[in-house]
Amino acid sequence: MSFARNAVTRKQTALSDHRQTFEELCAWIEAHLDEPIGWQELMARSGLDHQTLNALFFKFLSTTPMAWIRKRRGLGQVAALPRPTPSHRLLRTASAQA
Repeated sequence: MSFARNAVTRKQTALSDHRQTFEELCAWIEAHLDEPIGWQELMARSGLDHQTLNALFFKFLSTTPMAWIRKRRGLGQVAALPRPTPSHRLLRTASAQA
């Protein structure tokens, strides 16, 4: 096996070793979405550096930590929006046809 391939395999193994830490960090983020969360909080909470956190999020979620936090916050806002009742839909349809 080549040196580069060994390095990639070692890095993937090292990232997999952090799976539990990653899952705990994600749970913590979910519980604190209504608070400011920055790199300092993520690194302090996980004990991992910026580069390792980025690598873990890419490995397990195919995104960056901050993008995932923004997405999770956005999903919460969508869920909190009131759903239109059927009468609202009928009014919109009727006014669109007029």
